[in-house]
Amino acid sequence: MQLNKTNQGAQGVAAEIAEVSSLLWQKGWAEAGAGNISVNVTENYPGIHIDFRTFPMVPLEVKYPALAHNYLFITAKGSRMRNIAKDPGAGLCLIKISKKGDGYQVLFEDPETPLFPSSELPSHFAIHNQLVKGGRGEEEKAVVHTHCHELIALSHDKKLQNEAAMNEVLLKMHTETAFFIPDGIGYVPMAEPGSLALAKATLKSLQNHKIVLWEKHGCLATGKDVHEAFDRIDLMAKAASMYLMCRNSGIY
Repeated sequence: MQLNKTNQGAQGVAAEIAEVSSLLWQKGWAEAGAGNISVNVTENYPGIHIDFRTFPMVPLEVKYPALAHNYLFITAKGSRMRNIAKDPGAGLCLIKISKKGDGYQVLFEDPETPLFPSSELPSHFAIHNQLVKGGRGEEEKAVVHTHCHELIALSHDKKLQNEAAMNEVLLKMHTETAFFIPDGIGYVPMAEPGSLALAKATLKSLQNHKIVLWEKHGCLATGKDVHEAFDRIDLMAKAASMYLMCRNSGIY
């Protein structure tokens, strides 16, 4: 994707995505092409002048009417967070959703190096649609999914494979966790990555939470921007790490 040099708002969002991509890589939460990020950037494209007919329309299996005419940044399928950190334009897709919310177009695509949205696109679309529909779209525009190994490790413990048990452990590990994330973490049992089943389960969990743990897969958080979403994951990862340390020392 070629970033428009005159669109400072979009450039700013891309720079934030690059910063968080670097943090995910440094944390060890983004091996190979793992993880994905999306941000609703509709406000940064109020009067875009493009012949949209030149971009193929990709039909969607599910309609997302609240996202009609919205624009999203989303990391490309197979893109590496370590590379996005260096050059976000090389690993970001700009998507325009159709007027009925039943399809999308990838804009500004280089024919020689085409980009395709992340395989977790169904979850991202479902979440952004619900945020806009529910009136939270102005407050929460970003979605970050990553393979946080500390939280993934806990999801292997059969005694913790439910929301109540997981929060009983995590929210008492550190005072900051309960203070900043009083609703705790949602829990989604095993589901096929990139599937509609995963998207639906995540959407249901996000009705009461702003961060969700995908069993043996990773976690996903929303936020007003990518930094806030990252902070929520970072806080829960710290709590998980402290619990594992306590277990290893015999406290639990």
